[in-house]
Amino acid sequence: MKDKAYLYNLNYPEYEETLCAIEARTLFKSSPKEKVFFSDVAVNPSMSPYIKNRLEIRYKVSTFEELLLQLEHDENTTTNSVIKYLKFASGDPYAANRKALYKELCGKFKTPEGTELPQLTYGIAFHEGFWYFGELLRNNSLWREHNKRPHTYSNSLKINMAKVLINIAGQGDISKSIIDPCCGAGTVLLEGCFTGYSMAGSDINAKMVRSAKRNLGHFGYAANVDQQAIQDISEYYDVSIVDLPYGLCSKITRAEQGNIIKNAKRISDRAVIVSSEDITTLISEAKLKIIDSCKVKKSVNKEFTRYIWVCE
Repeated sequence: MKDKAYLYNLNYPEYEETLCAIEARTLFKSSPKEKVFFSDVAVNPSMSPYIKNRLEIRYKVSTFEELLLQLEHDENTTTNSVIKYLKFASGDPYAANRKALYKELCGKFKTPEGTELPQLTYGIAFHEGFWYFGELLRNNSLWREHNKRPHTYSNSLKINMAKVLINIAGQGDISKSIIDPCCGAGTVLLEGCFTGYSMAGSDINAKMVRSAKRNLGHFGYAANVDQQAIQDISEYYDVSIVDLPYGLCSKITRAEQGNIIKNAKRISDRAVIVSSEDITTLISEAKLKIIDSCKVKKSVNKEFTRYIWVCE
């Protein structure tokens, strides 16, 4: 496993498949063809709404007996560890007997001497004819608490999309600075702060600014949020995430849309643009290069869609 150090598995609703795909293309630099895949890129599952588990592969063997032999000589797997079985396929022949497997594996673990080592979680999986074992990192789902934010509106982004926007904007590099210049109630800001990015936001609507600040404060996050239009922003950021206003309460002309896009280019090296309509022409007119894009349905039974463009 020289170039495939990790085994991941994904979970997403069918109507968000394109959203999961654009995130994967950014974080893993490739498009997984299946929901279970290998990568040499280390991504924390809790960054993503779709990554369930990450197994850091220590052993890949053909039989369970071979795995037991490997663990028998492994001084690092101690009895204060936890084991989880990863069931990747409905027809997995070993999943039902996982308790017996745990017992055999634990029989090979060592009792630490002296200072007790920190408890680790290990994963075991049978996938495409091989057994895999290693340290397991699971999605902690703590970000789902953001669904309980005090202020939200009908046109607010869903958390899944906000997390993906953060990931395709920052590309997994939390040293980057990100601004949401049309931040609304701050859904994108919440996900950026949760992941560890330096976040800033602004909005021309004073009510939205207050709502964003209250949502951030509710979860103990810190981000600078100002009431100002994008053309008044003087600071420069690595990335901007622009969810263009839409709907009856946020009417905007084509010229105003173009102005926002041009200013996003002015204040950042990279721009992730979201719209409820196809504005490829406006993006081209702003002389932004589209490096990736997708179209996402709001739900399986609704026709409302959002377009996403990643631009440089």
